Amino acid sequence: MHPHLLGRRLCLALTAAASLGACGDVVTPEPLGDYTSWKRIDTVGDLPGHGDSYRIIYINDVALTYAGGNYPEGSILVKEIRGRAGQAPGDLKYLAIMRRIGPAPLGVEDEAGWLFTQAAEPGASESYRSLCWNRCHVAAPYAGAFLDYGK
Repeated sequence: MHPHLLGRRLCLALTAAASLGACGDVVTPEPLGDYTSWKRIDTVGDLPGHGDSYRIIYINDVALTYAGGNYPEGSILVKEIRGRAGQAPGDLKYLAIMRRIGPAPLGVEDEAGWLFTQAAEPGASESYRSLCWNRCHVAAPYAGAFLDYGK
């Protein structure tokens, strides 16, 4: 193999390993309970971070009180990331969970008071996902639109 290609593959492998280690720490936040009883919003299509997927987003009562500015502490949003069956939801891929655990506003280095986790299925263990903040949510609004899940 050409030395340049070997170096590039090694660099890519190290980068991938570092990013997985940085965002896979198991955390134990309060259990969600039956989040499927919360307000539901369905959305479909290609979105950075989730790809071409069907997303079912559940918003708890605290987050529903959002009236602009910052979501209140205690807000929880659960995104079921699913495959697509046309315009209908397909199989569950994973849960992306966002919890407002700190007062607003905290700084960028504190993820503005949010905890971003991922779980394989409802009730499964959750792992911290720094990439959710570092690559996506810190950059909101997306494509000029702020996604207001509180309304």
